[in-house]
Amino acid sequence: MDAVEYLVGYGQCGDFGRFRAAATLSCRRGARVVVNTPRGVEVGTVLREATPRHAHFLPNTTVGALLRPCTPDDETALDRLRDRGQELFERARALAAELALPLEPIDVEVLLDGTHAVLHHLRFADCDVRPLVSTLSREFDVQVQLTDLARTEAAEEEHGCGSCGKDGGCGDCGSGGCGSCGSARPEELRDYFAGLREKMERQRVPLL
Repeated sequence: MDAVEYLVGYGQCGDFGRFRAAATLSCRRGARVVVNTPRGVEVGTVLREATPRHAHFLPNTTVGALLRPCTPDDETALDRLRDRGQELFERARALAAELALPLEPIDVEVLLDGTHAVLHHLRFADCDVRPLVSTLSREFDVQVQLTDLARTEAAEEEHGCGSCGKDGGCGDCGSGGCGSCGSARPEELRDYFAGLREKMERQRVPLL
């Protein structure tokens, strides 16, 4: 019997991909599983079994390993890592302010492997983030990856200036909002994603 592939969603930004399980592993929709993603080893949710059509749009280079079903011990570890992520988030906000960086931390994910963390943030101008990343990595003993939410496709569609593609807006954008395209100012983006973070904290439920 050939190995089975599943579509698995993971991460706070709704990423998903193809993951190949051992032939003996059968997963139902909504099952929590441990997967090896480009970010590291983390917990994801099975969306459905993958089909050849999915393979056409998600090529073999994106196939990851589906390691095992999520266990109670994994869930306990996630609770502990979520608390650690909150500490990292608070430190990131304080450190960004100390370094006077034009960015706002929005959320932090510490992955199940405990060695990788993803710092979701909004960056309002180009800046050197190495002091921020190196300090957080050293203090929390994790590899920190930055994800700028203002550069994601969803943010560009709802807030971005598709005509200029520049941080902070185009020449017509003034302080960050663009009258021609309707992009939001930095404080509006910050409030928007802060609201999303609050909703995620209230609604951490598995996909049914």
